Amino acid sequence: MTTGYRYARRAEVLGESVYDHAPGAIVLSSGLAYPPFLPDVVREAMEAARDRPAETLQYGPLMGLDDLRDEIAAFVAADGVICNRENVLVVYGAKSALDLACRVFTEPGDCIVVTRPTYMTALQIMRCHGVSFLDVGQDEEGLDTGELEARLLRLQRNGERMPKLLFDVPDFHNPTGITTSAARRRRLVELAESHGFVILEDDPYRRLRFEGEPVPPIKSFDRNGVVIALGTVSKILAPGLRVGWAIGPKEVVDRMAMQKADGGSNPFAQRMVAELMRSNKMAKHIGDLSVEMRGHRDAMVDAFREFLPEARVRAPQGGYFLWAALPEGTDAEALAGLALTHGVEVSSGRLCFPNDLPGHHLRLAYSFVGVEAIREGVRRLGDAWKEYGARA
Repeated sequence: MTTGYRYARRAEVLGESVYDHAPGAIVLSSGLAYPPFLPDVVREAMEAARDRPAETLQYGPLMGLDDLRDEIAAFVAADGVICNRENVLVVYGAKSALDLACRVFTEPGDCIVVTRPTYMTALQIMRCHGVSFLDVGQDEEGLDTGELEARLLRLQRNGERMPKLLFDVPDFHNPTGITTSAARRRRLVELAESHGFVILEDDPYRRLRFEGEPVPPIKSFDRNGVVIALGTVSKILAPGLRVGWAIGPKEVVDRMAMQKADGGSNPFAQRMVAELMRSNKMAKHIGDLSVEMRGHRDAMVDAFREFLPEARVRAPQGGYFLWAALPEGTDAEALAGLALTHGVEVSSGRLCFPNDLPGHHLRLAYSFVGVEAIREGVRRLGDAWKEYGARA
């Protein structure tokens, strides 16, 4: 029987969740946490429930628990971001902060600057707000600020609508793994100031660095309130906690808070995270996790060299993701489908492009399974590649 539902355009296509996986397949497709390294939070959960039930089992403060906001301010201060409690909004993960920023700043038809490619789930969130995209290329230093400036000036000369927001993942970029240089970060802030847009700096992987020296966050160069820093514990503790934050000028984060519909963003999990930060337990966990993830990255890079040498891969200095460029003309979606029949799940890079859709990239994550499974998964992908070539 036909119901005749009149769906919104954003809901017309019923796709598959990136968090649902084929039974029995080796999952190299999404940035899930590594199960053996999920933290032990039994003590923190017991104390939150036993000692603070009126706080943790009630609706929470709109801005978040004051203790957690203070801990977040101290956490980012180690990276050179100076703020205080009033600049911090606690949310359900960084994606929630992105959605709230879009609600505050954009109307349908507005433009947002993104890298080409960019984080595919961020694109889905932004598209729900009816925006268009100005996509800018990357090189080894990150977002190409020269290209961005030229295109901004062209828009200005032509009297076209200027972008309101710029979204980027500057540390161990999702999906490419590139880390933006300090010079480019400083230039982005200058362009934001001169052209009147706000930068959304999504930095979930920053502390998961395997080698090299840290680069100061974009927010650390901000003197005029043009950067909103988005953070989360999803990659450095556990995604199931669903605790993230936005840091920006008080008038901005206050407006973002008023767009929330969650009644206080789970104070139980907030109390747990505050105690994990305060006890230094989180810092130790990040250190141990970084060592483990470096081994995962090395295993995946080495496996590509052995089993699929035709792909070009860049070894990121941290984070969760590996970006593989196959020979031009490859249909990566077809290859991903074929790989699933070989028992390994990978993602086509097509969903990471906002406008043009080059089809010869794969996005892989080395975060969820161990070293042996990573090697076996890439071996199976190599078998799928051979079958793909034979069919072609």
